[in-house]
Amino acid sequence: MLTERAAAVVAATALLSGCGDGEPATRKPSAAPTTSVSEAPAAATSAVVQADARAGLAAGGFDEPRFTRNEADGQFSACVLRALVSTAADPEPQDTARLAAEMKRRGWTRTGFWAEDGMQMLSLRKSPWTLDIGGGTVPKDQPALPEGGLPQDFTGLILSMADRDCLDRVHARLSP
Repeated sequence: MLTERAAAVVAATALLSGCGDGEPATRKPSAAPTTSVSEAPAAATSAVVQADARAGLAAGGFDEPRFTRNEADGQFSACVLRALVSTAADPEPQDTARLAAEMKRRGWTRTGFWAEDGMQMLSLRKSPWTLDIGGGTVPKDQPALPEGGLPQDFTGLILSMADRDCLDRVHARLSP
């Protein structure tokens, strides 16, 4: 049976990086630009996000992830990427801390982290992407897992990545 925290991990990995709350992010231009276009950092691409995730996972001692796009995300599927990393036991917080340190080195900002009762959640941001990593053991019938579930309970990390700019564009196209 899932504790409330475990249920929160499952829900967060599905929702935080998924389609969000359906509201596009509000962007206000600044009164005066602070950097020139040539000085502005390039936005992360899907390939960069995957490379960063692989490097972070390796730094934490985790195996290679299996990246997927879930067609159940509908028109948002081009904006959302998921990955699974199986582990023999619940991931240790110190391993996740090493993953987070490597992600920080690669330009990601940690926006949240907690670990409790064998479950953990790490949230990161690198514009325009968000990356939410949930760790622990999740029962097979949880919808956060690819294609609605797996044939057995899953122990490891679930990564949910979302390009917020892409989500905003799709949402704008779908809005009346």
